[in-house]
Order: sequence, then structure tokens, then C-alpha cells
Amino acid sequence: MSDFYSTNNRSTIKDDPMSANSGRWRIFTSRVSLGVKLPLVVIVLLLVAYLISTILSVNATRTALIETLQNELTNQSLSSTELVRSNLIWTRSVAIDLAAAAEVNNYDEQTILNTIKNTLERNDQIFGSTIAYEPFQFKLDQFYWAPYYNRNPDNELQFTQLGTLEYNYLQKDWYTAAKQSGKPILSLPYYDFGGGNIWMVTWSVPFFDPITGDIKGVATADIAFSQTQEFVNNISVGVEGYAFMLDPRGIVLGVGGNGGEYEPMIDSMVTASFSNNARNWNTLVQEMLAGKTGFIDAVDPQGKPVFVAYAPVGMDTGWSLALAFPQAELLETPLRLQYSLILYSSIVAIIFGVILYLLTQSIITPIQELTTYANQFSAEHINEITKKSIEPIRLNTRDELEELASAFNVMSLNLKNAVETLEEKVQDRTKQLEKRSLEFETIAEVARDITIIRDLNTLLNVAVNLIRERFKFYHVGIFLVDDNSQYAYLRAASSVAAQQMLDLNYKLKVGEEGLVGNVTRTGRAHIAQDVGKDAIHFQNPYLPLTRSEIVLPLRNRSIIIGALDIQATVEAAFEERDIDILQLLADQLAAAIENAQLAQQVQGTFAELNNAYKQQTRTVWQSAISERGQVSYEYDGMQIQSVPRDLPEDLRRQLDNGKPIILTAEGSPARQTLLVPLMIRNQTIGVIGLEQENPNQAWTEEQIAVAEAAANRAGLTLENARLLEESQRRAVKERAIFESTTRIGSALNMENILQATAEELERVLGASEVVLQFINDRNS
Repeated sequence: MSDFYSTNNRSTIKDDPMSANSGRWRIFTSRVSLGVKLPLVVIVLLLVAYLISTILSVNATRTALIETLQNELTNQSLSSTELVRSNLIWTRSVAIDLAAAAEVNNYDEQTILNTIKNTLERNDQIFGSTIAYEPFQFKLDQFYWAPYYNRNPDNELQFTQLGTLEYNYLQKDWYTAAKQSGKPILSLPYYDFGGGNIWMVTWSVPFFDPITGDIKGVATADIAFSQTQEFVNNISVGVEGYAFMLDPRGIVLGVGGNGGEYEPMIDSMVTASFSNNARNWNTLVQEMLAGKTGFIDAVDPQGKPVFVAYAPVGMDTGWSLALAFPQAELLETPLRLQYSLILYSSIVAIIFGVILYLLTQSIITPIQELTTYANQFSAEHINEITKKSIEPIRLNTRDELEELASAFNVMSLNLKNAVETLEEKVQDRTKQLEKRSLEFETIAEVARDITIIRDLNTLLNVAVNLIRERFKFYHVGIFLVDDNSQYAYLRAASSVAAQQMLDLNYKLKVGEEGLVGNVTRTGRAHIAQDVGKDAIHFQNPYLPLTRSEIVLPLRNRSIIIGALDIQATVEAAFEERDIDILQLLADQLAAAIENAQLAQQVQGTFAELNNAYKQQTRTVWQSAISERGQVSYEYDGMQIQSVPRDLPEDLRRQLDNGKPIILTAEGSPARQTLLVPLMIRNQTIGVIGLEQENPNQAWTEEQIAVAEAAANRAGLTLENARLLEESQRRAVKERAIFESTTRIGSALNMENILQATAEELERVLGASEVVLQFINDRNS
């Protein structure tokens, strides 16, 4: 530590990584006087503040203007649609009056003509009108009767009889629609060829015979659509805004002069909405066609950003009117305000900067003195500063700089103590890091030790002992949940009361008792910093010194198989970060438990199969040996002959392990006999005995290995021969049974069946007498 602080402070600060890191955030890369830096920073901050204030003000103004525009445009669209609707209602009332007059009055031809003519003269908004009768309803000798008056380009009335072969009004939409609906109905816009040669819509109202109730005809009132188009064109929407109206199919019924180049009654706004310049325009069109009222921010097909308010006309027309207000026109005022505020902010910031610069010069001199002293102070070595007194700084500025000098004097005095305690703090921090490193190292060692153990009980006992010994805990226990997930049983523990709890088969109910029960149900670790205050903790009478406890789940994939219970004798012995560390150990332990359980299952299954194979082999070969009687053979170099030799019981037991035995006979010279077991499926079925021709020669490892290989091959050959004999016997048996059942099955009656059965049994079994007898259930 002293070597570190013996270097020059200035170079230390330069090389300090924290100083290097802070350098990345410096605004000024080179040295700048405080008299320049402070005013410049203040100007920048003021500009930023004014800029933020300006942006907020402009945004607030913009929001308020948009809200105001939304209300005004919406109200204007509603009032405009109301005017269109009132014109339609007035025209409909005219058609209804004509129909009512034709229905209740028995007009003659001249009276009808006068009525229609007078109606047009009193209502300038009506382009034309007729009272069209059903065939033979007006005159019995006339099929058509539909007198029609309309206005010519000079606004004079002209008469036309619609009832002709060329113009069959009975099949026209304006007639058939009213006739079928039985009520007033407005037609779709259509072009009137021959009459006015204009686009129009027609109100059609049916009238009926007062006596029979049958329809007599239809009265109409035509509206020149140019009136509606002119009304739409004249709607004022700001300076550059416009209005437009659509029919139910999206056809443009009318559009203002600023709305673009559209051919009314022909062009479709649906098609225009897919323009590359448009944004949100298709949404607007779909909303209008759906008959909705609303307000939307969009870009029209001309590429002009607009705010649009729209509303339906109603009356089952399917028409919808929209008013488009240019955004640039609305935001022109906020932009002018923004530019004015920015200019004003810049001027104010510059003025404040100049004033601040002049004020800053008055405090530069004391600061420079303080800087000079600080540079002299930093040039001293730390170890020398702690040995000598430091001259205090004296400034008489009667302001904060004087207080700063006093504080610097206090700091310099405290520096000595700080240096002395710094090493102690570093050591404490180092100890904490070493402790945490030791914890991870201990966890790794414990995990390494337990992962190589395959016996479950040994694994659990070793784990709890290792954890308790390495971490110095009061108690460590491992609970495993039973197959029914009802109880968590203590399977291993390490503490003063561990054996007592294990002898009592200590258990806790899952989800109900203690931290262990809670953790095995929820699968989340739990810490009880003070067991006396923890609501979940279960007071264990065997562990009275417990003051804090942590329980971690043992998880096998997503299944909770148990819990690791750790208890300490001091309060707050565990922290939240201990959960992450100890959970690593718990997960390693759970994996080791799973591996041990799997290993035990495999070993048990293998042992059962091995025992079954051995028992089967022993039984089969005992049966084979008993059938042959003499099964010991000797080869003396000349011939093979059977010998009545049997091995002692002690040699048999020695040979059962599968290892060769060398017997040394008494006498001179001592002859050595090599006994090699014949093994089939790890079961000894016999032995091969070998003697050297030279009695003085001992058995070498190579010879023993050759003998073992020969014994293994002989055992395999014997087993194959036995299996072949067994297969042959089974084949003879099955063939005999097949032949007998065939002969018995060829008999046709009970007596023949019994006789054939007796004969076959006698032939197959070689019996001298065969008796077949039936058993009576009542008298057996």
C-alpha cells in the first residue's frame, strides 16, 4: 500500500482508471478558463431550458389548436350535413304532398298538370316532378300516364309525357323501388338523358287507391345534383381546405376546388385512397362508407397533410360529408411563435452570459489562488503528508470561497486519517470478496464430491456433512417428498440432533408445516431472518438454538423432489443474494440425487436379471448333468475316457468367482494342477483341470490366459450343444403331439375318439395300460 501512495499525486490521478473513465464525459477536451467555461455552460443551459420551454409551449399550443379545430370541424360537418339533410327532407315533403293529393283527389288531366307546375314554381330547389300512374289507372283506355315538368337551362318549365314506348317508366328504378318498398325512397344519383341531361336524385313516393288499397302510382320530386355539388364546393374550410361528399360505393359526389382533380359522379375515392402519397386516407374512406362520425389525422392523395372531420348525411342515403383542413395552415401560428421564442431565448441567453462573465471575473482570482495551493498540495507525497503539518489556506473573500478554503483545510487534516484507514477498508473489502469467492469455491468442491457418488444414502449423508463443515452451519438437512406428495421426509441431516430426528422418521406435511412444507409446495426459496417472527417457520423442538433459516427447493426438471434446509444460530445469517448462491448447490444436489436414484434402479434391475440368468443356467445344467450321469472326462495324451471324479465343495466355491486355481500336489517333485472354471452367464457349470508334462515347470500368466480363453470357448460350445439338443427334443415332442392330435381329430364319434386317444397315449408314452375315465360332478 505504501508503495502505491509513494507516487506523485498528479501522475496517480492521471493514471487512475476512474479519472480516465470520467474523461470520456468531458465537454472540453482542452483546458479552458473558468471565466469562459462558466458563462458558456450557463448560456448553453439557458438555451436548452428555453428550447425545452419553447417546445413544450408550442406543443401545448398545437394540442389546443388541434382540439379546437376538431370541435369546430366536427360541428361544421354536422351542420353541413344537416343542411343537406334538410334540403332532402323538404324535397321529400314535396313528393309526399303530391302523392297525397293524387291519392285523395280524383284529378282530371289539367288539374294534375297544374298541380305539378305550381309545385315547381313554388319550390326552386326542385328540378322536375311527375305523378306517374299504374297502367289504366288514370284513364281506362291509356296504358301510360306520367306527365312530367322540369326546368330548362333558362329556368323555364317544360312539359314531357314520360309514358311512351321509348321511355317505359314502369321499369325505371325510381318507380319500381318506391312500388316495391311501399314508402318514400331516394334513388341513387343517375344521369337523366333527354330530360335535363344532368345528374340528379329522385324522391319517389307511392300513392294508393283509398278503397282497394292497391298502388295507383308514384309521385316524384327530382333534385339536380349540381345544387348539392355547388353546396359542397361552397363550404369554406380555412383558406386552403376543402369539403367532399361520397356515396355508399365511395364515388365522389362533390369536392371543393382545393381537393384535387376529381370527376364528380365518376371517380372513386376508394381508388384514390391507395395513392402512394396518401396516408390514413383509406381508413378515412372506410369510416365514411361505414356511416361513422369522427376526426382523423391523414395525408390526402395530393400528399397534403390534413385534419379531417366527417359525418354521415343519414336518411338511408349512405352519403357521407368530410371537411379537410390543411395542417400547415393550422400550425402556421405555432411555428411563428416557436421562431419568435427561439430568437428571444437566444438574445436573453447571450445577455445573461455577458453579465455572468463579468461577475465570474470577480471570483477568478481567489479560485486561482486556491488552485495554486491545491496543485502544491497534490504534488506532495502522501506518505510525507502524513508525517508533517500542512500550512492552511487563507482567503478573505467573505463568501463561499472562504468557506471552501476552510473546508479544504479541514479536508487536508482529515486526509491523514483517511489514508491511515484506507488500507483497513481495502482489506475489509478484500475479505468480503475472498469470502464470496470461497463460497463459490466451496460450492464447486461440494458439487464435485457429491456428483461421483452413486449410492443415494451415502450421497445424502456426504452432502449434508460437507455443507455443514464447509459453511459452518448449525444444522443442514435434506428432505425428500414421498411418491404421493403428501409429506417431506428427512432423509439426511448433519447437526447435534440429526440422528435423533432420523430415528424418528422426521417428516413435515407439504404445503402446511414450516418453511420446508411451503417450499416443497411453491418451489420458491424462503428465508426466515428471525424464526421467532416468521409466520411460516415451524418450531423444531430438536433444534432449539435456531435463529434464522433458509430453505431451497430441490428440483428435478420442473418437479419438486425435496428441499435443502439450512439453519443458523444467529439472526439474519442469510441474505437474498445467498439464495442465488445456495440454489446453485441445491440444483447440483438435485441432479446428483436423480443420478443416484437412476443408478440404483439400474443396478437393481441388472442384479435381478443376473440372478434370474444364473438360476436358469444352474437349473438347466443340473438337469442336463443328471440325465448323463457321468460327466467327468480325462485326456492322458493318448485317449479320452470318463472318470468318476468329483470336486470337493471348497474348490467349487472358489471356482464360482470365475478365477483359475492352481493346486500343488504333495510329493517330490511338487506337481501343479491348473483348474479353470467353465462359465456360462457368470455361472460355473464345470471345470477344466490341466497338468504340465514337466512336473518342475510352473504355470505362466500367458498359459493361464490361453487356458481361460479355451475354457470360455468350451463353455460357449457346450451351451450351444445343449441348446441344439433341447431344440431337437422339443421338435420331436411337438411332432409327436401333432401326429397324435391329427389321428385323434380324424375320429368321428365319441367311441372312436376315446379309442384313438388311448392308442396314441400308449404309443407315445410306451405305457402298457391306458385308462380313460369320465368324472361325475355329483359323485367323483
